[in-house]
Amino acid sequence: MKKSKRIAILALLLALTIILSLIPVRVSSATLALTLLPVFVIALTQDVVTGLLGGLVMGLTSLVMAFTLNAGSPTSPIFQNPLVSVLPRLLVPLVVFGVMKGFSSVALRIRAKRAEKGLASDDESEEKSLCKEGLPDKTPSAPPLPRLLQAVADGLACVCGVLANTGLVLGMMWAIYGGKSVNDTLISPEFMSAMLSINFVIEIVVFPLITPPIAYAVRKSVSRA
Repeated sequence: MKKSKRIAILALLLALTIILSLIPVRVSSATLALTLLPVFVIALTQDVVTGLLGGLVMGLTSLVMAFTLNAGSPTSPIFQNPLVSVLPRLLVPLVVFGVMKGFSSVALRIRAKRAEKGLASDDESEEKSLCKEGLPDKTPSAPPLPRLLQAVADGLACVCGVLANTGLVLGMMWAIYGGKSVNDTLISPEFMSAMLSINFVIEIVVFPLITPPIAYAVRKSVSRA
């Protein structure tokens, strides 16, 4: 039951990735990459391989859109290159997953050390006697991260995910097309600055705020199965 529910949630998130790519959300002159939301949730709540699948779906969707609905855009020939539209999106969930796991691991180690120190100060004599008798150590294992601390880990991972997505996409764009004209558009430092502009600022504020509650709900839903 738990496995089937996990698959159903994953299918829903992947479908949401495709749907959000078809519905651009504009804020003033900026278009938000809301497809990052389900990719972040998948990376935070699933394993590495599943996270890669989410990034692949996002990248392939971006590639298809560059040939179809966004074909008239000045930048469509750039995103028709899989090195720009697909490859960076494969790496984004790896960054999100790695940062979240790394932060969680460090936080759990700190909590475990504090728990050990508390136990040593309260029951030092009893613990020494247990060790002498050859009985197992009674130091408790560290509990899962509290909800607030997990939200911090998820939010930090999302910040790094937005940085990775923007940096990798623009980096590949500049590495391949920098200084060249694409559809009469010169890929110059000014053009790259315009691509960064308000989109990045909004994304790096919005995603760390809205993603952790959704990730928490997904984890809780799966654990109830």
